[in-house]
Amino acid sequence: MQDEYSDEFSKLVAGFNMMVRGLQAREQQSRQLLDSYFSTLAVALDARDSYTAGHSLRVAEYSVIIGQLAGLSGQELDDLRKSALLHDIGKIGVRDSVLFKEEALTDEEFLQIQSHTVLGENILRQIEPADKMAPYLGGVRSHHERYDGLGYPDGLAGTNIPLHGRIIAVADAYDAMTSDRPYRKGMDHERALGILEQGRGSQWDPEFAGLFLDYFGEKPEARKDAQPVQAG
Repeated sequence: MQDEYSDEFSKLVAGFNMMVRGLQAREQQSRQLLDSYFSTLAVALDARDSYTAGHSLRVAEYSVIIGQLAGLSGQELDDLRKSALLHDIGKIGVRDSVLFKEEALTDEEFLQIQSHTVLGENILRQIEPADKMAPYLGGVRSHHERYDGLGYPDGLAGTNIPLHGRIIAVADAYDAMTSDRPYRKGMDHERALGILEQGRGSQWDPEFAGLFLDYFGEKPEARKDAQPVQAG
């Protein structure tokens, strides 16, 4: 009788383990599909403008580097990567005539550009389930806040700016400065690092700007050889 109970228990455990493995496999597939969706969405957004092709992937790459140097890992780092991939999603709601304008923007047009942070947050809030999007909202809304409180959209300062917003701000600024635009040539690596150094503690979080400067200052070839982060 004891052997029969042992056999039944073994079968029960084996069945449970098989079910768990099946659930884990489906969960892994779901994560892979979600990661592919984020990357595809970022690529589609960047493809709208040939001058910004690859921008979101590079910003995600730089953000992950900063996050790793700051001690982030696991889910925290993955949330940061996804926030960075989607940081400019609100630009979908900005008219092409404004977004790609080569001449100086009017005050009204500049306000339209600034609105992409709030638009991006609102877009993500429409995606169900809402709790799955919650980790990405801070980075999307707050990546143009300044450490001194003079940024937008909320005028937050210091560590009141969400963590992802402070990290993405550094990565976004560097890539924007070193990328070509219709109205200007991208600046060189050293000049961009110099501007980040000047803005530490005023425009950008001094810790995260410092980590970026230390890493890329010691590795001047890093940007040239860098590859977009892979979904995972």
